[in-house]
Amino acid sequence: MASPKRRRGGNVGAGAGVGGVAATSASPTMPDDLMMEILSRIPVKALMRFRCVSKYWNSFVFDPNLVKLHLQRSPRDNPILYTLSEYREYGEYDEYDDAHSLHRSSTQSLLQNPLSVVGNHEDEDAVPVFVDYDIVGVCNGLVCLSRIHTNLDEIWVRFWNPATRLSSNESPSCYIECGCANMAFGHDASTDTYKVVAAVMSDAKCHKIELRVYNLADDCWREIPTSDADFPAEFRQTKGVFLNGTLNWVADLGTGNSQSFVDFSFDVANETYTCFKLPDDVGEGFSELGVFGGCLCLSHIYHRESFVFWQMKEFGVHESWTLLMNISYDYFEFPRYLIPRPLCLSEDGNILILVCHAEYQLVWCNRRDLLIQHFEIPHKWVSLKSSDYVQSLVLPYRTP
Repeated sequence: MASPKRRRGGNVGAGAGVGGVAATSASPTMPDDLMMEILSRIPVKALMRFRCVSKYWNSFVFDPNLVKLHLQRSPRDNPILYTLSEYREYGEYDEYDDAHSLHRSSTQSLLQNPLSVVGNHEDEDAVPVFVDYDIVGVCNGLVCLSRIHTNLDEIWVRFWNPATRLSSNESPSCYIECGCANMAFGHDASTDTYKVVAAVMSDAKCHKIELRVYNLADDCWREIPTSDADFPAEFRQTKGVFLNGTLNWVADLGTGNSQSFVDFSFDVANETYTCFKLPDDVGEGFSELGVFGGCLCLSHIYHRESFVFWQMKEFGVHESWTLLMNISYDYFEFPRYLIPRPLCLSEDGNILILVCHAEYQLVWCNRRDLLIQHFEIPHKWVSLKSSDYVQSLVLPYRTP
């Protein structure tokens, strides 16, 4: 048998160019703007491999212009970001905890078959979360993590991009009293800066609350001036939510008979705040703000009798609060002292999926067909972290 013919030009090995001609440059020959157009459409996972090609590629992948363009074009096909925590009675933990991991899902998949999505034990894209850290918030693919001292008097934050697996160092510590810190994470589009804001108890005796802010450009926590006249007496929500350039918490204005419940809204760019009224029927009891479908939403437990879910159709407009769900606890398969939390909402607002952590349950609610179904997820806690997640190249630390 005749041996196969070899092409002219010899072997193409490492360092060789097209046709066996040695490459004279580690950089591509096409213009940078054309390269950006191409790379901005490639998934993050593939781009991270390109970094290994050369120093040029390593630098180019994190070019600020490419990072912004890639963020604009990244598909929002799996916007639901949630943690899945598996109950473990024994075991040692490393820096990352496989029993506490981040998962992504499309809204449609979760609505159609929630149990198969959450119960997937072979999710190749799952990312373990740092041990001893809690997730404060998610914005443009960045995750803000917090860690509290065992004495409950100091707290630290760090920023992490789970898609690139890159993370920042810990921030300087922020002093708190009584382990009380109501935090939120957002983005200042005017300066392209990511900030975490903490409402902390600075004086427990006087019940004094201060606002402090930290961002990637700071070396310390800064205090935000506040006025006693329009500042909340208490924050009812541990973690605020980011929407339209603002961070939002449920809070109390006043005390006693003058007490009122509001959305405390902090403008990330201007570092100012205002308060919006919650729906008129909201009073004492558990209340929590969330973001679904690009709108601010409110969950409220009414006298331990029903779960009520509102949506603010137009941000900042009180009259736009719309009641979507009012579900009696008689329809739930868990005790009245337990609180369900929203995980996913359909685009038309007809279907809402709730999570009851203590009972390891998902609750599928259809208001149009008046149908409620319960799904058991044995020994797993599910917790929503973002309904608008996108994989990005955004760096979690400052560059020189």
